[in-house]
Amino acid sequence: MSYITKVLFYLWILLGILHAETEQRYIKEILLEGNDNVSMNEVLYIVRQRPPNFFFRKPEFDDRLLRLDALTLKNYYHSKGFLDVLIDDSFTEIEISDKKYVNILFTINEGKQYYLSKVNIDGNSLLGEERIKELLGLSLNKPYDPVGLNDNLYLLENEYHELGKLYFDISIKDIVDDSVSVNVSINEGNTYYLRSTAFERTGNIDSSLILRELKYQAGDLYSKSIMDKTSKQLREIGIFSTANLIPTKVADSDSLVDIFIDLKRYKQREWNSSGGLVPISFADGANEIDAVSAIIEWRDRAFLNSPKQFSMKLLAGFTIDTSFVASRLRYDASLSTNWFLGIRFPTKIIGYYEKFIFGKKTDFPEGIDRFGANLAQRVQLMGRSYFETRTIWERFSDRSEENIEERSISLKINIDRKDDPLFTKKGYLLQGLIKKAGFDGSRDYFKTDVTLQSYYSLSKGPVCAMRIQYGRLWQWSQTYEDYSFEKFYLGGSTSMRGWQVLKFSVNEQGEPNGGITRLMANFELRQHVYKSFGMTLFSDGGFLSDEPSNYNLIGKMRWDVGLGLTFETPLGPARFDYAIQIDDHNKQQFNIGVQNLF
Repeated sequence: MSYITKVLFYLWILLGILHAETEQRYIKEILLEGNDNVSMNEVLYIVRQRPPNFFFRKPEFDDRLLRLDALTLKNYYHSKGFLDVLIDDSFTEIEISDKKYVNILFTINEGKQYYLSKVNIDGNSLLGEERIKELLGLSLNKPYDPVGLNDNLYLLENEYHELGKLYFDISIKDIVDDSVSVNVSINEGNTYYLRSTAFERTGNIDSSLILRELKYQAGDLYSKSIMDKTSKQLREIGIFSTANLIPTKVADSDSLVDIFIDLKRYKQREWNSSGGLVPISFADGANEIDAVSAIIEWRDRAFLNSPKQFSMKLLAGFTIDTSFVASRLRYDASLSTNWFLGIRFPTKIIGYYEKFIFGKKTDFPEGIDRFGANLAQRVQLMGRSYFETRTIWERFSDRSEENIEERSISLKINIDRKDDPLFTKKGYLLQGLIKKAGFDGSRDYFKTDVTLQSYYSLSKGPVCAMRIQYGRLWQWSQTYEDYSFEKFYLGGSTSMRGWQVLKFSVNEQGEPNGGITRLMANFELRQHVYKSFGMTLFSDGGFLSDEPSNYNLIGKMRWDVGLGLTFETPLGPARFDYAIQIDDHNKQQFNIGVQNLF
């Protein structure tokens, strides 16, 4: 570390200490002047500092963010066509009960709102003018949005990349008068085709194992999306942390490029440990139980110098609510590969042993051992969607002399069109499960389970979320009751929040009573409140029965309503839910949840 670097480093630490020791100021109020076309709600949605609310009585003031908020507000005005907007930020200090508060004032001179009157496009031969306007978000006689235009430029660039245009130039100029005219000048350049592929040797990994992951061949038209898909497949091998495909023009050619693949390997063998909120799952289609877990894993990313991963994992978990399951111990060994019998068919073989310690007041034995093996094969569809098959053999045993052996095959489809896997604002998720058990095993039954999740954002504000689940067990025998992992249960933070864990339906002794028919609906209105905190209004409806009848299920559903608080933690999203049953008893229940309910 150089002398100057050291000085700057210690200066940074000193400034941090001095700042930490300064007297804290709190925001009392945010005021706007001159905002004729932008509401206070819009402003509070985009600025980082906000006034007190029901949950945060004394939000901290940071003058370093004040100027940044003013710039953010200015960009927002630009996106609405107010190109001449002037924003002055200031604050005044107030002392109340020996504490310092701040009133923030944004003085706004909005100026004129400009509309887009004309778009001139030249140099385009492969794309029509209307398509270019659509990609750039240019709509005549609408407020001119230079921010959106700049954000959408990559869409036009990607379109040309899909047409073999590797080297091109796009120039955009706006002319502001009484209205705005936009000139788009395009130099499409030459069309390029692929010639050869090269990469550096990666230890003992056979080059053919890399080449078979390529989504293209010599002579194909250059396509950025194909390059991205190839990079993704190379990373999915599990050996490479990065796989960058770099195109290089061939000398003395105006139409050919070579591809160099820059590969960086993971450490081949390593120990990993982690901990956090990892739900316990009993069976396919069954609702999970939230638990605090710790994991230790040893992994070989290139087993026997092949693109196969071998791992051994030990997991210990303790449920948040111990009224049903107290703890779980699981050990598994797995071997996975992306290729099976010469076909790209991601395959994983797992052998496992796990022990569940149940609560004393259940119809399950106090401790159940479960061990077995399964073969999982997955076909990746678009995005996060996939189709998966599982072939399972397992045996349940307890301290009694009886052992239950199960052999089954399951098919699962997962169609994921959510915009974000954790903090979803729009889109949907559709899951379907079919499972057949039998094949000379101890139990013979057929299981179906369907889940639909849908999300809709209300104009940059609350998010409406909905989940509907329907499941049914066919050919289920009452003799299976002692080992009813596959039955459906409701209650707790992962399903019906107005009831205790898995106790939506109970027997005369108050013990969990599962069903062979389940219908559940969850509705939520989610609102971000402040920084990492949010609030949820929700209602859950459920029906659970040991009878095969499918008539008038909706009319038989029981409901709850409640309020939830959500916040982000280093371990992931977490929830606190308070729910009240809507029936004659009006029982109340408090739950702690892991991540969003759905």
